[in-house]
Amino acid sequence: MRKSFSHLNILQKRLSGIEEAKGFFKSLFGSYKYLEINLPYYDYIRATIFVQDLRDNFGEEVPYQFNEAVLLWILYDDFLNQIKKGAKNEQIAKYLKLGKAKYFQEKIKQKRVLKPLNSNTFHFENEEEIMDYTDAQEEKMASIIIRMRETEILRGEVLLYDLFSNEEFDMTVEEIIVIVFLDFFQQIKNDGSSLKVQKSILSHIKRCS
Repeated sequence: MRKSFSHLNILQKRLSGIEEAKGFFKSLFGSYKYLEINLPYYDYIRATIFVQDLRDNFGEEVPYQFNEAVLLWILYDDFLNQIKKGAKNEQIAKYLKLGKAKYFQEKIKQKRVLKPLNSNTFHFENEEEIMDYTDAQEEKMASIIIRMRETEILRGEVLLYDLFSNEEFDMTVEEIIVIVFLDFFQQIKNDGSSLKVQKSILSHIKRCS
C-alpha cells in the first residue's frame, strides 16, 4: 500500500493521475487547501496567550487576522524555509523521528477487569490498553483549521516521501506542523517569550502579508 503523507494525499493523487498538476495561472495565483491540526488543549491556550502578547507589545503592527492558525502556518513555513536553505535530509529525518517519539508516543493505560474463576467466584486482573496519541488526549484536544497553499502542503509531502518512503516509518504533514509548534513552545517554556522571538514572528507576518 502506498503511504499517505497528509489526509489530503496530494502527492499520491498526482502520481496516480487522479489529480492533475495545476496550470501556469493556477500555480501563479495559488490554490488553497485546508488542514485540520489537533493539539493538546493546554498548548492551544499557550498559543492564544502568545498571540495576545504580540498584540499587547506591538499593537496595530499585528494584523487583525493574525491568530493561532496563522501562527501554526508561520512555524511550518519557517521549517520549509530551513529546508530550502539546504538543511541535510539526514538531520531533518532525525529531527522528525525524535519529534514523533516525543510528542506522539503511545501511552499505556492500566485497567482492572473483573473476571470469573468459576460460577461462584470472581477476581480482578490488571490489563494494559495501548492508546494512540489522539485517544490518550481525547479529553484535552483542540482542533485548528489552517488555510495554506496546496504547493506548501505538497512540498511537505514530497519531503516526507524523500525521507521515509522506503522505511517502516509513517509521518504526515499534519504531524510535522504539530512537532514544530510544540518545539517552539517548549523553547519558550525553557527560555521565556522574549521580545526577540516575538519580533521574529512579527517580521515573518509582515513579509507574508
